[in-house]
Amino acid sequence: MVLLGFKNSLQRAALLLRDINMTYLKLFVFVSAFLIPFASFSIHANQPDALAQEIEQAIQPDALTQETEDAIRSGSLFIENSWFITFKDTSEFTPGSSARPLIDPPDESKRGLKSVPFGEHSTGQSKEALAKAMALNGQVLAILDTINAVHVKMSAAEAEKWRQDERVESVEQDMLLTLFGTQTNPGWALDRIDELTVTLDNTYTYINNGAGRTVYVLDSGLDLRKSKIRAEFGGRAEIVWDVNYTGGYPTPDWWGADCTPTNVSHGTAVASLIGGKTKGIARGVSLKIAKVTRGCNFLLNNDDARLSDIATALNWIAFNESAGTIVNLSNGIQLGVGICGTQKNSILDNAVKNAHNRGKIVVVAAGNDGCNTANFSPTYLSEAFVVGGTTEDLIPAPDRKDERHPRSRTGTNISTFAPGWQVDTLDNNGNPFITDGTSLSTAIVSGIFAISCQSAGSFCNNITTGSQAYNALKAHGVMNTVTDPGGAQLTGATSRFIPQKW
Repeated sequence: MVLLGFKNSLQRAALLLRDINMTYLKLFVFVSAFLIPFASFSIHANQPDALAQEIEQAIQPDALTQETEDAIRSGSLFIENSWFITFKDTSEFTPGSSARPLIDPPDESKRGLKSVPFGEHSTGQSKEALAKAMALNGQVLAILDTINAVHVKMSAAEAEKWRQDERVESVEQDMLLTLFGTQTNPGWALDRIDELTVTLDNTYTYINNGAGRTVYVLDSGLDLRKSKIRAEFGGRAEIVWDVNYTGGYPTPDWWGADCTPTNVSHGTAVASLIGGKTKGIARGVSLKIAKVTRGCNFLLNNDDARLSDIATALNWIAFNESAGTIVNLSNGIQLGVGICGTQKNSILDNAVKNAHNRGKIVVVAAGNDGCNTANFSPTYLSEAFVVGGTTEDLIPAPDRKDERHPRSRTGTNISTFAPGWQVDTLDNNGNPFITDGTSLSTAIVSGIFAISCQSAGSFCNNITTGSQAYNALKAHGVMNTVTDPGGAQLTGATSRFIPQKW
């Protein structure tokens, strides 16, 4: 996850400087996990980027815009008035109870047909009618029919009332997730990933290109208006959703555009590594771009995505897409720089589990705070294929090792490691640049899944759970090349590195 660390005091300082009309603001932003080390950039506070300005002016506030901005400004992990209610299965109701289920079950006749608009539930159940049936003192914002849950706007007092309802499994508050990149001279990451041993030969060699496979990229978008970006993907990339615009067709021309600062370019960097023609692993794969970050106001840290938007996207993909579809999730929960507590969320967990249980391959960035994946959603789940990040520092002789970067999380649930620091990719103008984070490691592995699924013929099309594909790919891993920082034996995680050999 290439992550922006605009949190707490640094964020408040930036906002203060803006408010006193500073015309030139120079900040050091750390992107490597939850930060970008030692990279500097400039923001002209009174001269915003043209694309960012265009999008900010065009976006219509949604039901939670103010609460989201308040959470970002205050450095809060949780969003006020935004809640999830997960209902029990009817078999769990109290015997003899007259209670009836509130959410209609998914309409299986529509499963896999992609006839449901992205982000919507399959049943056509009215949100307003559901709110009335619930006698909800609030508003139903989304129906997550595949996990038997709703996203609602309501007060904390109303949330507490619902915790006492016999039909309810859990009530949880919404949160902010943060975005955590044969050819000669491909950069060390692609150079290393096609080798069965720890070496570099200045080439990236491949037989298959991922044609016929699909990867959903839930990230900060991709600007297909730009000629270099269009040329990079050759019609294989498509914007399918942008949380900033839900007004129907025709969509505005900025729909889905990556407007993170050029030296971050998170969504573009990730998509380019998965399937770009010059920096990508799978150069024939189809990319479905779902922009899940809100707005372009960098001083409000637009690298944040609401958990509710991620859950809505996963709910749709789980029901509508075919088995073997790959989901790249380069974002997750962080508590702050160097803070290794515990934070789990059953809505995010259930959304990932549900996609996995319907045959989707969910590739998740481990995170870049150096903590343990066991303590966070969704990186502790066996239903997620979790990817840690390595550096090139110990590849040269005599070491010949893949060194885990100190900021990459560790943990026994990490499925594999892949290059993640000082990785060559593209910025949001389509120009080469180098960046860091387990987001990039995850993108590389999503590309490997696409190529290996293509190579395996119909195998991935017929999986019933993502784990069938996970286990098949793990079997091709090379063991014991990944070390802890400095070259010591890796502890607390499996030393596995999966090369691209198809």
